[in-house]
Amino acid sequence: MARLTGDIPGQRRFKVGMVGGGQGAYFASYHRAAMRLCNRFEIVAGAFSSDADKCREAGTAFNLEQDRIYLSFAEMAAAESRRPDPIDAVVIVTPNHLHFEPCRLFLQAGIPVICDKPLVNDPQEAYGLASIAERHNTFFAVTYTYQGYPMVRDARSRIQSGELGEIRFMYVEYLLEWLAPGVDGLSKSLAWRGDPAKAGPTGALGDVGTHAFNMLEFLSGRRCTSLNAKLTTVVPGWGLDDTSVVQLEFAGGADGLLWASFAAPGHRNGLRFKIIGSKASLEWCQETPETLLFTPIDGADRIYRRGQSDNAAQTLTFTSLPAGNCEGYLEALAVLYADFAEALDAGAGWRTATTVPLPDIHEGVRGVVLSQACVESSKRRAWVAFPDQ
Repeated sequence: MARLTGDIPGQRRFKVGMVGGGQGAYFASYHRAAMRLCNRFEIVAGAFSSDADKCREAGTAFNLEQDRIYLSFAEMAAAESRRPDPIDAVVIVTPNHLHFEPCRLFLQAGIPVICDKPLVNDPQEAYGLASIAERHNTFFAVTYTYQGYPMVRDARSRIQSGELGEIRFMYVEYLLEWLAPGVDGLSKSLAWRGDPAKAGPTGALGDVGTHAFNMLEFLSGRRCTSLNAKLTTVVPGWGLDDTSVVQLEFAGGADGLLWASFAAPGHRNGLRFKIIGSKASLEWCQETPETLLFTPIDGADRIYRRGQSDNAAQTLTFTSLPAGNCEGYLEALAVLYADFAEALDAGAGWRTATTVPLPDIHEGVRGVVLSQACVESSKRRAWVAFPDQ
């Protein structure tokens, strides 16, 4: 069945609530579009804003029943847990510093959680959420969107099957240009990313570097064991790092390098990776996501294209449109939501329900710990161990 367009036979639709996402929210509408694309979720409740008028405006726009438009997430968690027909999951799309309390309350209410990344800003909060989720085996997923691209999954399949041989080096970059002109005139949705009280201890690293880091661990199946980071601020007036370079060591001996920046002219959404093995290398770029470059030793380059018969067999199950009809960012997020639906369908067996590992609470914790370790390393100008969970 095509991942996003296979709508016959019908599949269960999960009733969800949303925390955040009222008028002016930056990313929430992408989540809602992705849920519509995968056709597995319906928003039936929400606490969309701390502003009562904005909250009611959003609830009315989504045609919600009035008693399920909540003016606080605490009221929503309590009320939904008492209903005979509670929501099946909650989607948290508030800014970083407002993730912890709603996640905690909904977990304690026994309601599965889907949280935008990064999980939280503080490692102890992250460990606390993981403890609650583990204790009750409650479904918890983090939206590392780029895992949903079919050709990223194709790359993972080829790496896992040994087509590259022994993995020797992994490189990832995530470069953006929006901060390069300076801080004047930044929109509210961008400016808070330089505020430590809201963004946490890191800027570019915590915002996009976590995506890049997650990508390497997802592709290789290996955990980072130590790192050496340099966090810098090149744009005057910016309150956190806008550029980061991180050397990485992985279990099994592979080395890696991560480069993230908000201030790299010419890069609109420049997530790119290169994986070097003993037999071949792989490259992929988010701005041209339909292709994967495979370069073997002493042989012609191969360009694999999404939807073709030479894709890894598993890749084709995540493809929705015929080859040549581009699938992009919203589809990638929708594929991830389709994974979440498949896992929720499995009940207590959700952890092993999908063919590709879910970005769960533990992946979220690792993203938080990444910032902590990189801040320590950058201050000490030294290698540090990546903390065990």
